[in-house]
Amino acid sequence: MADSLIAAFCAAALVLLGRSVLGLRRAGGGSDPSAEARSVTLALYGGAVALVTLGLFIALA
Repeated sequence: MADSLIAAFCAAALVLLGRSVLGLRRAGGGSDPSAEARSVTLALYGGAVALVTLGLFIALA
């Protein structure tokens, strides 16, 4: 049970970080600061999910 929970959190973190990277690549040279802000927000959410995953891994191991 704990392994699947950690795997799901890892997958969610990777998806969020991947989407933020793609968003930043698209908004790289553009003049749309809201697109960059959305990408940075996704990156922050992905980092937070990754930290929660690390905490779960340490707590449950």
